[in-house]
Amino acid sequence: MSSFDVFYGLAFYLFAILTLVGAFGMVLTRNMVRSALLLVLALGGVATIYLLLSADFLAIVQLLVYVGAIMVLMLFAIMLTPNQVDLPALAERGQRLLALVVAIGFFIIATATVVTTSWKWSSEPLNTTTTLQIGQQLLGNFVLPFEIASVLLTAAMIGAIIIAQEE
Repeated sequence: MSSFDVFYGLAFYLFAILTLVGAFGMVLTRNMVRSALLLVLALGGVATIYLLLSADFLAIVQLLVYVGAIMVLMLFAIMLTPNQVDLPALAERGQRLLALVVAIGFFIIATATVVTTSWKWSSEPLNTTTTLQIGQQLLGNFVLPFEIASVLLTAAMIGAIIIAQEE
């Protein structure tokens, strides 16, 4: 075992713990701005784990799309909505129960997937960039789903502009 293996192992566990702390903090805090900032911490930890796994394209997309654009959108939404949203007391209890059921179901499915999947282990990290391979797949084998997604996003943006227009 080389010193690089030890470094990768320690860095992976450090950023995995950082990601989990951000995720649990996001769920447990009641302040929405702090929750959004803790989500930035969790998403940044995921991007770093992608870098450690030599998935450079996914790491950059994670930072640009999720940490950058989506978090700016969420912070604007938080700032533009009123501080207090009135919900009936029964709705809050029902939502918590449903959220618990969904979380338990997701945990069971994720655990079953991790346990039953035969994982392929590599003794060394991948030292090639993945951007070229992903680009060739997106514009080769998966060009139709890629174009359908772009048309769908364009239609959604046009719809959002129409809805947001003042009458």
